[in-house]
Amino acid sequence: MRMQDMVAVVTGGAGGMGRATALLFAREGASVVVGDVDAQGGASLIAEAAQSGLNVSFLLTDVSREADVANLIAKAETDHGRLDTIFNNAGIEQPVTASDAISEQLFERVIDINLKGTFFGCKHALPALLRNGGGTIVNNSSVSAFANVGGNLSYAASKGAIMSMTRVIAIEYAARNIRCNAINPGVIDTGMNQRNMQLAEDPAALEQKWRSITPLGRMGTGDEIGEAVLFLATKQSSFVTGIGLVIDGGRIAT
Repeated sequence: MRMQDMVAVVTGGAGGMGRATALLFAREGASVVVGDVDAQGGASLIAEAAQSGLNVSFLLTDVSREADVANLIAKAETDHGRLDTIFNNAGIEQPVTASDAISEQLFERVIDINLKGTFFGCKHALPALLRNGGGTIVNNSSVSAFANVGGNLSYAASKGAIMSMTRVIAIEYAARNIRCNAINPGVIDTGMNQRNMQLAEDPAALEQKWRSITPLGRMGTGDEIGEAVLFLATKQSSFVTGIGLVIDGGRIAT
Protein backbone atom coordinates (compact mmCIF):
# COMPACT_ATOMS: atom_id res chain seq x y z
CA MET A 1 0.00 0.00 0.00
CA ARG A 2 2.61 2.50 -1.12
CA MET A 3 -0.04 5.18 -1.76
CA GLN A 4 -2.20 4.60 1.29
CA ASP A 5 -4.62 7.55 1.75
CA MET A 6 -3.07 9.54 -1.11
CA VAL A 7 -5.16 11.40 -3.71
CA ALA A 8 -4.01 11.22 -7.32
CA VAL A 9 -5.09 12.67 -10.66
CA VAL A 10 -4.26 10.88 -13.90
CA THR A 11 -4.94 12.48 -17.29
CA GLY A 12 -5.40 10.27 -20.31
CA GLY A 13 -6.25 7.49 -17.90
CA ALA A 14 -8.95 5.66 -19.86
CA GLY A 15 -6.45 3.53 -21.74
CA GLY A 16 -2.83 2.59 -22.22
CA MET A 17 -0.16 3.74 -19.79
CA GLY A 18 -2.57 6.05 -18.00
CA ARG A 19 -5.10 3.30 -17.31
CA ALA A 20 -2.43 0.90 -16.06
CA THR A 21 -1.05 3.62 -13.78
CA ALA A 22 -4.44 4.66 -12.43
CA LEU A 23 -5.30 1.08 -11.50
CA LEU A 24 -1.88 0.54 -9.92
CA PHE A 25 -2.25 3.74 -7.88
CA ALA A 26 -5.64 2.54 -6.66
CA ARG A 27 -4.35 -0.93 -5.81
CA GLU A 28 -1.63 0.78 -3.77
CA GLY A 29 -4.26 2.60 -1.70
CA ALA A 30 -4.83 5.89 -3.54
CA SER A 31 -8.10 7.59 -4.38
CA VAL A 32 -7.70 8.24 -8.10
CA VAL A 33 -9.48 10.79 -10.28
CA VAL A 34 -9.06 10.08 -13.99
CA GLY A 35 -9.64 12.54 -16.82
CA ASP A 36 -9.93 11.57 -20.49
CA VAL A 37 -11.86 12.38 -23.67
CA ASP A 38 -12.76 8.71 -24.04
CA ALA A 39 -16.05 8.36 -22.18
CA GLN A 40 -16.45 4.69 -23.15
CA GLY A 41 -12.96 3.87 -21.94
CA GLY A 42 -13.64 5.81 -18.75
CA ALA A 43 -16.79 3.80 -18.07
CA SER A 44 -14.87 0.58 -18.67
CA LEU A 45 -12.16 1.72 -16.26
CA ILE A 46 -14.67 2.52 -13.53
CA ALA A 47 -16.33 -0.88 -13.98
CA GLU A 48 -12.99 -2.68 -13.78
CA ALA A 49 -11.97 -0.72 -10.68
CA ALA A 50 -15.33 -1.37 -9.00
CA GLN A 51 -14.95 -5.13 -9.46
CA SER A 52 -11.81 -4.96 -7.31
CA GLY A 53 -13.19 -2.45 -4.83
CA LEU A 54 -10.82 0.27 -5.98
CA ASN A 55 -11.50 3.99 -5.48
CA VAL A 56 -11.38 5.37 -9.02
CA SER A 57 -13.61 8.11 -10.44
CA PHE A 58 -13.81 9.58 -13.93
CA LEU A 59 -14.44 13.01 -15.42
CA LEU A 60 -14.72 13.67 -19.14
CA THR A 61 -11.71 15.91 -19.76
CA ASP A 62 -10.14 17.46 -22.85
CA VAL A 63 -6.68 18.51 -21.64
CA SER A 64 -6.34 21.04 -24.46
CA ARG A 65 -9.08 23.04 -22.67
CA GLU A 66 -7.82 24.77 -19.56
CA ALA A 67 -11.25 24.84 -17.91
CA ASP A 68 -11.52 21.05 -18.23
CA VAL A 69 -8.20 20.51 -16.50
CA ALA A 70 -9.05 23.02 -13.77
CA ASN A 71 -12.32 21.16 -13.16
CA LEU A 72 -10.48 17.84 -12.94
CA ILE A 73 -8.14 19.15 -10.23
CA ALA A 74 -11.07 20.75 -8.43
CA LYS A 75 -12.93 17.43 -8.44
CA ALA A 76 -10.03 15.73 -6.68
CA GLU A 77 -9.97 18.40 -3.96
CA THR A 78 -13.75 18.54 -3.62
CA ASP A 79 -14.25 14.78 -3.50
CA HIS A 80 -11.21 13.84 -1.45
CA GLY A 81 -10.07 17.00 0.34
CA ARG A 82 -6.67 17.42 -1.23
CA LEU A 83 -4.26 16.50 -4.02
CA ASP A 84 -1.02 14.59 -3.44
CA THR A 85 0.13 13.81 -6.98
CA ILE A 86 -0.73 14.22 -10.64
CA PHE A 87 0.38 12.14 -13.61
CA ASN A 88 0.14 14.34 -16.69
CA ASN A 89 -0.11 11.51 -19.15
CA ALA A 90 -2.60 12.52 -21.85
CA GLY A 91 -1.07 12.72 -25.29
CA ILE A 92 -1.45 11.85 -28.95
CA GLU A 93 0.89 10.61 -31.65
CA GLN A 94 1.89 12.30 -34.89
CA PRO A 95 1.49 10.13 -37.98
CA VAL A 96 4.90 9.60 -39.56
CA THR A 97 5.25 12.66 -41.77
CA ALA A 98 8.19 14.43 -43.40
CA SER A 99 8.93 17.62 -41.49
CA ASP A 100 8.31 19.82 -44.51
CA ALA A 101 4.89 18.22 -45.02
CA ILE A 102 3.48 18.75 -41.51
CA SER A 103 0.46 21.00 -41.65
CA GLU A 104 -0.03 23.84 -39.20
CA GLN A 105 -3.25 22.15 -38.08
CA LEU A 106 -1.46 18.88 -37.23
CA PHE A 107 1.38 20.66 -35.44
CA GLU A 108 -1.02 22.74 -33.36
CA ARG A 109 -3.16 19.73 -32.43
CA VAL A 110 -0.16 17.76 -31.14
CA ILE A 111 1.17 20.78 -29.22
CA ASP A 112 -2.28 21.62 -27.81
CA ILE A 113 -2.79 18.17 -26.32
CA ASN A 114 0.72 17.03 -25.45
CA LEU A 115 2.35 20.26 -24.33
CA LYS A 116 -0.47 22.61 -23.40
CA GLY A 117 -2.32 19.77 -21.72
CA THR A 118 0.71 19.06 -19.55
CA PHE A 119 1.15 22.76 -18.85
CA PHE A 120 -2.48 23.08 -17.74
CA GLY A 121 -2.08 20.04 -15.51
CA CYS A 122 1.00 21.52 -13.84
CA LYS A 123 -0.47 25.00 -13.60
CA HIS A 124 -3.63 23.89 -11.81
CA ALA A 125 -2.05 21.11 -9.74
CA LEU A 126 0.58 23.39 -8.24
CA PRO A 127 -1.81 25.51 -6.11
CA ALA A 128 -3.59 22.34 -4.94
CA LEU A 129 -0.28 20.74 -4.00
CA LEU A 130 0.77 23.89 -2.16
CA ARG A 131 -2.49 23.84 -0.22
CA ASN A 132 -1.61 20.28 0.73
CA GLY A 133 1.85 21.26 1.96
CA GLY A 134 3.60 19.64 -1.00
CA GLY A 135 3.36 16.71 -3.35
CA THR A 136 4.56 15.39 -6.66
CA ILE A 137 4.10 15.93 -10.39
CA VAL A 138 5.00 13.30 -12.96
CA ASN A 139 4.91 14.31 -16.62
CA ASN A 140 4.89 11.91 -19.56
CA SER A 141 7.67 12.87 -21.95
CA SER A 142 9.32 10.38 -24.33
CA VAL A 143 12.64 9.08 -25.58
CA SER A 144 11.80 11.32 -28.53
CA ALA A 145 12.94 14.18 -26.29
CA PHE A 146 16.46 12.74 -26.56
CA ALA A 147 16.59 10.37 -29.55
CA ASN A 148 15.78 11.29 -33.14
CA VAL A 149 13.37 8.75 -34.57
CA GLY A 150 12.44 10.80 -37.66
CA GLY A 151 9.09 11.74 -39.11
CA ASN A 152 7.61 13.02 -35.86
CA LEU A 153 8.73 16.63 -35.53
CA SER A 154 5.65 17.94 -33.71
CA TYR A 155 5.59 15.00 -31.29
CA ALA A 156 9.31 15.29 -30.52
CA ALA A 157 8.98 19.07 -30.08
CA SER A 158 6.15 18.62 -27.59
CA LYS A 159 8.01 15.99 -25.59
CA GLY A 160 11.27 17.97 -25.53
CA ALA A 161 9.37 20.98 -24.23
CA ILE A 162 7.79 18.83 -21.50
CA MET A 163 11.27 17.91 -20.29
CA SER A 164 12.24 21.59 -20.11
CA MET A 165 9.03 22.46 -18.28
CA THR A 166 9.64 19.63 -15.83
CA ARG A 167 13.06 20.99 -14.91
CA VAL A 168 11.78 24.55 -14.50
CA ILE A 169 9.02 23.49 -12.12
CA ALA A 170 11.33 21.17 -10.18
CA ILE A 171 13.75 23.97 -9.37
CA GLU A 172 11.13 26.68 -8.86
CA TYR A 173 9.12 24.66 -6.33
CA ALA A 174 11.79 22.52 -4.66
CA ALA A 175 11.89 24.70 -1.56
CA ARG A 176 8.10 24.37 -1.25
CA ASN A 177 8.10 20.58 -0.96
CA ILE A 178 6.97 19.86 -4.51
CA ARG A 179 8.93 17.47 -6.66
CA CYS A 180 8.47 17.37 -10.43
CA ASN A 181 9.85 14.61 -12.64
CA ALA A 182 9.15 13.08 -16.03
CA ILE A 183 9.14 9.62 -17.51
CA ASN A 184 10.59 9.00 -20.96
CA PRO A 185 9.09 5.80 -22.38
CA GLY A 186 10.47 4.00 -25.40
CA VAL A 187 8.26 1.76 -27.49
CA ILE A 188 5.38 0.65 -25.27
CA ASP A 189 2.61 -1.75 -26.27
CA THR A 190 -0.31 0.68 -26.08
CA GLY A 191 -3.23 1.72 -28.24
CA MET A 192 -1.15 4.60 -29.60
CA ASN A 193 1.49 2.28 -31.03
CA GLN A 194 -1.15 -0.15 -32.25
CA ARG A 195 -2.56 2.75 -34.27
CA ASN A 196 0.92 3.58 -35.56
CA MET A 197 1.28 -0.01 -36.79
CA GLN A 198 -2.11 0.09 -38.49
CA LEU A 199 -1.06 3.22 -40.38
CA ALA A 200 2.24 1.68 -41.50
CA GLU A 201 2.68 0.25 -44.99
CA ASP A 202 4.17 -2.91 -43.44
CA PRO A 203 3.01 -3.28 -39.80
CA ALA A 204 5.06 -6.44 -39.22
CA ALA A 205 8.22 -4.71 -40.42
CA LEU A 206 7.54 -1.73 -38.17
CA GLU A 207 7.08 -3.96 -35.13
CA GLN A 208 10.30 -5.80 -35.98
CA LYS A 209 12.10 -2.46 -36.28
CA TRP A 210 10.87 -1.44 -32.82
CA ARG A 211 12.12 -4.70 -31.39
CA SER A 212 15.48 -4.43 -33.15
CA ILE A 213 16.22 -0.92 -31.83
CA THR A 214 15.42 -2.02 -28.28
CA PRO A 215 18.27 -4.03 -26.71
CA LEU A 216 15.81 -5.96 -24.50
CA GLY A 217 14.17 -7.09 -27.74
CA ARG A 218 10.55 -6.32 -26.96
CA MET A 219 8.05 -3.56 -26.36
CA GLY A 220 7.43 -2.35 -22.82
CA THR A 221 4.09 -2.67 -21.07
CA GLY A 222 1.74 -0.21 -19.46
CA ASP A 223 2.27 -1.92 -16.12
CA GLU A 224 6.03 -1.35 -16.36
CA ILE A 225 5.40 2.34 -16.98
CA GLY A 226 3.00 2.44 -14.05
CA GLU A 227 5.65 1.11 -11.68
CA ALA A 228 8.04 3.87 -12.76
CA VAL A 229 5.39 6.54 -12.29
CA LEU A 230 4.56 5.08 -8.87
CA PHE A 231 8.21 5.40 -7.87
CA LEU A 232 8.35 9.07 -8.88
CA ALA A 233 4.97 9.89 -7.33
CA THR A 234 5.73 8.53 -3.87
CA LYS A 235 8.25 8.86 -1.05
CA GLN A 236 10.32 6.08 -2.60
CA SER A 237 11.88 8.84 -4.72
CA SER A 238 11.94 11.49 -1.99
CA PHE A 239 15.37 12.82 -3.07
CA VAL A 240 14.62 12.82 -6.80
CA THR A 241 13.43 15.89 -8.69
CA GLY A 242 13.97 17.44 -12.11
CA ILE A 243 14.85 14.22 -13.92
CA GLY A 244 13.59 12.39 -16.97
CA LEU A 245 13.49 8.70 -16.12
CA VAL A 246 14.15 6.75 -19.31
CA ILE A 247 12.14 3.52 -19.63
CA ASP A 248 13.13 2.25 -23.06
CA GLY A 249 14.67 -1.22 -22.78
CA GLY A 250 18.13 0.25 -23.35
CA ARG A 251 17.39 2.05 -26.58
CA ILE A 252 19.12 5.40 -26.04
CA ALA A 253 22.10 3.70 -24.41
CA THR A 254 23.11 2.19 -27.75
